[in-house]
Amino acid sequence: MKKNNLLVQSAAVAIVACVAMPGLAAAQATEEQGARSGGLGEIVVTAQRRAENIQDVPVAVTALDSNTLDNMRVKDVQNLSGLAPNLQISSQGIQSIPTISMRGINSGTSDNAVDPKIGVYLDGVYIGRSVGAIFDLADIQQVEVLRGPQGTLFGRNATGGAISLVTAKPTGEFGVKAMASYGNQDSLRLRTTVNLPAMGPLSMKFSYLHDESHGWMKNILGGQKMNYSLRIPSFGTLTYADRLGARNVDAFQLAAHLDLGSVTADYRFDYTDSKTVGAPVQVLGHTGALAGMTAGIFALQPYFGGTTNLVGSHPLKTVANSTSVQPLTVQGHNLTLAWEASDNLTFKSISGYRKFKQKPNAFDLAGTGGLRFTPLQLGTLLSQTLTTPEKMAIILNPANAPGPNDRLYTLLTARSTSQKQFTQELQGIYTSSVFDMTFGAFYFRERSPAMNVLGVMQPTVNGMVVPTPFDSVFGSGINVNIATNKSYAAYAQGTFHVTDKFDIALGGRFTKDKRKMELIATGAPGLGSGGILPPGTYRKTFNEFTYTAIATYRPTSDITGYAKISTGYVAGGILSAIPYDPEKLTSYELGLKTELFDRRLRANLSAYLMDYKDMQIQTFQDGVQRFENAGKARIWGWEAEFTAVPTDGLTLEANFGYTNFKYKEYFSAAAGGGVENVADLAQPTYSPKWNMRLSGQYNFPEFSSGGHAMARLDARYRSTVALGTFPPDGADLAARAVSKAHWIVDGRIGLVDMPVFGSKVGVSLWGQNLFDKDDVGLFGPTAIVQTIQYINGRTYGLEVNFAF
Repeated sequence: MKKNNLLVQSAAVAIVACVAMPGLAAAQATEEQGARSGGLGEIVVTAQRRAENIQDVPVAVTALDSNTLDNMRVKDVQNLSGLAPNLQISSQGIQSIPTISMRGINSGTSDNAVDPKIGVYLDGVYIGRSVGAIFDLADIQQVEVLRGPQGTLFGRNATGGAISLVTAKPTGEFGVKAMASYGNQDSLRLRTTVNLPAMGPLSMKFSYLHDESHGWMKNILGGQKMNYSLRIPSFGTLTYADRLGARNVDAFQLAAHLDLGSVTADYRFDYTDSKTVGAPVQVLGHTGALAGMTAGIFALQPYFGGTTNLVGSHPLKTVANSTSVQPLTVQGHNLTLAWEASDNLTFKSISGYRKFKQKPNAFDLAGTGGLRFTPLQLGTLLSQTLTTPEKMAIILNPANAPGPNDRLYTLLTARSTSQKQFTQELQGIYTSSVFDMTFGAFYFRERSPAMNVLGVMQPTVNGMVVPTPFDSVFGSGINVNIATNKSYAAYAQGTFHVTDKFDIALGGRFTKDKRKMELIATGAPGLGSGGILPPGTYRKTFNEFTYTAIATYRPTSDITGYAKISTGYVAGGILSAIPYDPEKLTSYELGLKTELFDRRLRANLSAYLMDYKDMQIQTFQDGVQRFENAGKARIWGWEAEFTAVPTDGLTLEANFGYTNFKYKEYFSAAAGGGVENVADLAQPTYSPKWNMRLSGQYNFPEFSSGGHAMARLDARYRSTVALGTFPPDGADLAARAVSKAHWIVDGRIGLVDMPVFGSKVGVSLWGQNLFDKDDVGLFGPTAIVQTIQYINGRTYGLEVNFAF
């Protein structure tokens, strides 16, 4: 992964040198013109479901526009990690499933019965499943990151906050923008946007994007096949990918805007077809009651020609992972109708229909796809009657040696899922000098079939997953189900302008959730697992009221201070084991937003305290995933965002975040039966205490013929992170099972808006992870072995774009 390529070295030095001369800098692209003319530009956000200046909104929100996203190579939601305070995003090994952490609240699961805790919205339409929330951003105008519970205006499943994606509207004038980028790992990214001339009141545009990468590690098992049909017939045979971390994505967007004066209509269609491969999985060590047994199996692998994927002090160069390509298609239709009934009152209808389909795919969650071991050998090893010499004689007998396709998985995984959802929101917005109000009603319906294979200590024979006598010990881990969920809500939030400087806002939302789970097939639970629900139809209904109260004081037009109480709610549901209840959160927040020195400096601060109860905690027992309401926690922290324009062309930005997460209760099954409170042992996951971003952009003076040079540097810091709720067994393994504190530095230098034959052309060199950090990025579940994944190393390339 370490490369001494001269081009990389030169690009890194040039980027650092060009930016270091004027000073460390950062800028959202919304500030670029303001920076060139001597001050910060205005940023308009919809954090309260209506357009407002970001400095007037009593919400901790970060806004990033299209130029900033392009300069930082933000390709999808996952790339937003670290760009806002206390926001961390990673993938669960599988590129299509994001794990989002905001203010210590973690969201991200592939299960269709479990709702996310961070809401993701596209043009105001809620995206119900985490799998469907990762799609390439072909033509995004702005991304808004709202931190803290948004339970009143955005609704359920936004306890940690919300990420709102806003696509660009058609301009009504003919124009073409195109971009092409090529870099190492054979990465190729192409994007084209075409605006059509207005046809009376109708404007249209379309965008196409292609993004591919060769991946960053060879898979020793590439091309080999595994037959899953005896577990789930429709899965058939899956082929393991040649390269890990690879991607091949095509995305298309269509936008139409109809303006009839007081009535407008906006239609959006997006389609993404992605074929991605999960990141390499490596084994850190052995843990749990079977650690000795698995260590013995690993020790025998040189004798049988197997591969352990056991990592030392540095990442492996190649691995043997039973990971296949993950085909995923996502598409959606959004229609927003707006009627301006008067100067003070606007009504909106926001309709959305979305669906995704993820075809059968395998992912080596335990990283043991290279182990060679047969059912006979495993049965011998587990025997309670044979002596150790007798066991070894049978295991090492050449007649019993595993063939090239006889393997043993400590955790076998394969899945297929899909979803269709419909949302309808009716909204009213009233504004006056005395009172503002946003009110509405919301309906959501989804149907999501899923099929999962999740087997512990699963042998395979000649490339086929076979039922074995050990299913009764470890569980067969089959789950075929259909989740059908409905949600109804009514909400209102009003702001009273008590004086010219003082506002009071009160809001509330009533939500009713109906959950239905059809369990079509379930595997054996295994001994001591407590059982699972048998096939059948299960229903649960939940009612919840969430509220918001805000006091806002503006002593001057450049200063806004606020105090806020808000609540959030994540719906309960039904997973393999038993129904689980909703989780709830109450947040107390103080904030201050300022613009100083003739709008040369913007400083936004916030501090928060959150009480978290009935926490939904995911557990893993004998091949069965479970959700339990097992915990309470208190979370407090603060955030600071600074943007400055010290001189024309230069914008500086620094974001800081701190989160302190402490479990107050965490009930878990005790060894001798019953439950015990292990809050003192549990640790927050995926949420660093400290995080910061220092970024900068300098736009050089324009050339006499037009256009200008630019240089940008972005540095993100994250303190040490625990990626497992409980440390693995053994002091040495526990010490290594952390993601250490690190900086990730990205940069870009180039020429912008150069006039060429009536067009504007840009050329730039870009680099990400310039110093080639190879720190741990993710851990898998502690299922007999502890697995780890490293972040991608340095990437770099050349980008060309033009517009006319």
